[in-house]
Amino acid sequence: MALSRLQHPCYLQQCPSISLPSSFPLRFSSISSQRQRRLSVGVHTSSVACCSLSQQEYQSQVLSSVTNGSPVSDRKEIRFGLPSKGRMAADTLDLLKDCQLLVKQVNPRQYVAEIPQLTNLEVWFQRPKDIVRKLMSGDLDLGIVGFDTFSEFGLSYAKPEPDRWFASQLIPKYGIFENINSLRELAQMPQWTAEKPLRVATGFNHLGPKFMKENGFMHVTFSTADGALEAAPAMGIADAILDLVSSGTTLRENNLKEIEGGVVLESQAVLVARRKSLIQREDVRDITKEILERFEAHLRAVGQFTVTANMRGNSAEEVAARVLSQPSLSGLQGPTVSPVFSKSDGKVAPDFYAVVICVPKKALYESVQQLREIGGSGVLVSPLTYIFEELTPRWQELVSKLELQTLCS
Repeated sequence: MALSRLQHPCYLQQCPSISLPSSFPLRFSSISSQRQRRLSVGVHTSSVACCSLSQQEYQSQVLSSVTNGSPVSDRKEIRFGLPSKGRMAADTLDLLKDCQLLVKQVNPRQYVAEIPQLTNLEVWFQRPKDIVRKLMSGDLDLGIVGFDTFSEFGLSYAKPEPDRWFASQLIPKYGIFENINSLRELAQMPQWTAEKPLRVATGFNHLGPKFMKENGFMHVTFSTADGALEAAPAMGIADAILDLVSSGTTLRENNLKEIEGGVVLESQAVLVARRKSLIQREDVRDITKEILERFEAHLRAVGQFTVTANMRGNSAEEVAARVLSQPSLSGLQGPTVSPVFSKSDGKVAPDFYAVVICVPKKALYESVQQLREIGGSGVLVSPLTYIFEELTPRWQELVSKLELQTLCS
């Protein structure tokens, strides 16, 4: 998701290999301090190998969607699907906790839990691909999954707006691939024929074939596989693998390299809401709005600090002008300046003014130095947890795209 059109953009660039039907009205990205994952292809020695993307802290997306699907059932509770295991599961729970939405699970072996702060909501722990399928069938109303999973299993029902899609190829650093540096060069290698096609092992049985075909691979076959695909080329059961990659450590350890034009897509966690649930159920809209508000406020605050200092001055206006003369001290909309009253000779007077500003982490030390240079003292620094705007940008966009203004007014 891209958090509003904030500093946390949603990455969904159009990829020539992916053609999705049109019912994907909104993106919301940014769940936490995210790390990106790329779906890419790579080769090993006389074979191709798609590197394994390690998962990163994610940006979540609200992709309102998913499908026209089956009718919303008569059930009264709201169902929220979360990943049941793995890094994404842990990061999702951490994000929810940071947003004061603590998932309470009576028994770690149970698949159902609750978030006490959200009324009438059931949390269902599911495999990511099952979350997508159950959103489409109407058995879930909301869910969090990786965008790669959503793309693979929800393609028939949703279409993202162009944002940032990639295709990346991984090949060996030696042998017949030593001088191959682009996806186009790989496709033009004479080794791949109808009798001896390029063999690709992957768990992405929709994205993989479409991507390879649209990038000029005429002779290629695919085999289904899940997990630890890096070993397939070395075992001789595949020439290439198509998998997720993050830091690149795994591909380097398996003698793989990335080449130009090889990233299929860039993935991150996405928050997905079923369109019919949003349109037909007010309680689902209310829950979705609250989750979005909490996510946006928290993500907007990530990496931001409140800096408070006392400063002598003749008036609040004079102190504010002094602060605004420094390039790093403007804050979100400007400094907050208020009198600090002290008692001297029996009289109460504002000898100092308190200056409060919000600064990003990367400019923190510079901002503190500038405050001190213009007379600031007693400087206090504390991290921000939330920054709530007057309106929630993502929710406003969702309401507009789903034409829900009347329902939400």
